[in-house]
Amino acid sequence: MTLFSNVGIYVDRERSGRFDDWLAHLESVLVLGDFEESRKIVLLRSKLYGEAADEFDNFKLENPISAQIYDKVKERLIKLFHSTETRSKQSVEFHNMKREPEENMRRYANRIRKAFYLAYPMNSVINKATAFSREQIMMDRFLEGLSFDVQTRLKYKEFESFEKLEEEAQVRSRLNAFQAKYAEPNKELIKVKEALDRLSTKVESNSHQKHLEENMEKMQRQLSKRRNVSFSQRSPQSTPPINKTGDLNFCDFHNDWGYHSVNNCKARESQTNDKCFRCKEMGHRANFCPQIKNQKPSPPEGYDGNGKRLTSFEERGN
Repeated sequence: MTLFSNVGIYVDRERSGRFDDWLAHLESVLVLGDFEESRKIVLLRSKLYGEAADEFDNFKLENPISAQIYDKVKERLIKLFHSTETRSKQSVEFHNMKREPEENMRRYANRIRKAFYLAYPMNSVINKATAFSREQIMMDRFLEGLSFDVQTRLKYKEFESFEKLEEEAQVRSRLNAFQAKYAEPNKELIKVKEALDRLSTKVESNSHQKHLEENMEKMQRQLSKRRNVSFSQRSPQSTPPINKTGDLNFCDFHNDWGYHSVNNCKARESQTNDKCFRCKEMGHRANFCPQIKNQKPSPPEGYDGNGKRLTSFEERGN
């Protein structure tokens, strides 16, 4: 009975979840207890509330004999909560699934699996190709239901199985949470700024003016120093050197004119170990794939065909 007390009271789907999931939990406890038929029915009724309890009581009044059979009572309750679940409705529910905020990644993956098997059940043995296709559908839905920052990191990668995708998504979600924690404004810096504002508005006495100004200047230096340290920790990338000649270079990787060439293209360097899912080649991602590259564009107005800046005299001559 200790285990039975851990089974919650079923109210409705919104507050207690799916009835069949709740019933499976209850029955696992009843099996361990090895109860008689009448005892199982009494225990089931003690865990029902609201609409479920009303349905049980009405069934007992309408069919007093059938109401003494546990399987008949269970069938009546399942019909109440799941009779409207058509295959098309379950399919829509599957394709609209999203991960809830702060939801455990494993729980989200299990919800995807269950919804998929309810929408697309298979009663016969399936071959490897069909199993792979079904798993790929679940993986696609799993990705679409993730938050944008996690989804973009995983969308163009290939995974051996749903399990591998789930593990990678869990790692990426934790990394994003860690980065977001340190990207938030520093509360200590905010307190220092508020103190500075209070000091600047409360200076009324000339006798303490100089002393307060020195303290404010000292605090401002500390604030500036801490901001620089905080900024350098969050933004280790240095600003690329400006092309002082004003000329443009053509980057074949970006297929565009700019202040860098393909030899010093940071995007190309960062994608050295990436694999394109379009052409299956290493060294670039799908959005930089040569297969979708347009023709080489002309330099913008004010530059010749080699990207050299035209002087005002040359522009007037043209």
